[in-house]
Amino acid sequence: MPEALKSRIRGRTIWHRYAHSRAKISKDLASWDLLTKWPDKAHGAVWTNPVNGHEALYIASHACRIDGMEDEAAQALIAELTDFCTQGHYIYSHSWTEGDVLIWDERATLHRGTPWPYDQPRAMSSICSSVRPADGLPK
Repeated sequence: MPEALKSRIRGRTIWHRYAHSRAKISKDLASWDLLTKWPDKAHGAVWTNPVNGHEALYIASHACRIDGMEDEAAQALIAELTDFCTQGHYIYSHSWTEGDVLIWDERATLHRGTPWPYDQPRAMSSICSSVRPADGLPK
């Protein structure tokens, strides 16, 4: 990421709201109790992996505001950051076949599911784990 872009986000807090990302799909969907029951969560915009020391941007489609910024400016910066992170050469798209297993570092991966034929069954399991205290999760 260019240093000029890094400097605009370093030290800031990004607020995340699950219903915010769903509103991009449907205003009705964003109002479901299932999606509005969680409070907004604040995360440092840049997070350092305690195991390898690499920095990662903590951003997702749920990013809804940035501390210390007016809403319009925050939305523009979130869009600019997302555009940078989702350039074609950073994207991996998986063509699923039965039995596939994917593993990624949740701390440093922006991921998104894609639509599928909703009349077809879909089964998916997810496990998130931390293997040692250095992974940065509080006890």
